[in-house]
Amino acid sequence: MNRQQEIEELFSMFHDLEIKSVSKDREALTLEFVIPWGQVWNPAVLEYQIKVELSGCSNLQCEYFLFKDDEASKLKPLALRETEKRTTNAPQTMGKLGLEVQSYTYSRPVTYVLHCNSSKEIAGGELTLTATDYQIFDCNDESLTLDQLKQWATECWGRIQEMWDGQKNKNNTNSNPVQP
Repeated sequence: MNRQQEIEELFSMFHDLEIKSVSKDREALTLEFVIPWGQVWNPAVLEYQIKVELSGCSNLQCEYFLFKDDEASKLKPLALRETEKRTTNAPQTMGKLGLEVQSYTYSRPVTYVLHCNSSKEIAGGELTLTATDYQIFDCNDESLTLDQLKQWATECWGRIQEMWDGQKNKNNTNSNPVQP
């Protein structure tokens, strides 16, 4: 597997990862994320952060949709509120948007689009970047491998599946009363 394929595999694990900060120095991009996988660890870690350093980042842009702030719009349900499209190239602004990565798309040769929703006053957005290489670090700035991250993600999704199965079994038991 080459580095480009590894970056794709890295981004394919990104679901519900909250972007905490974005910084850029020339063609080096650093993204800090809160990963949801720590919630199923024992003991649970609710705000576990990782850092992804991407090199070859000659392009960085974020398009996001800001909810309109007028009174008529505020009265509507969130899904029906009007938005204004905004664009920024400022990493600090991107880090303050409360974006949570849900998925990504890849375009040759080196462009990635991280599709996001948000828990703040925006409807969501897309972070477009270029990258040719990467490094991953844990919250103590210790190097992480892609395999370690895959293991964490797999364990988390396995536990979520167990939880869903347990709820389904409980619901089936409750909906099928025992007959005499």
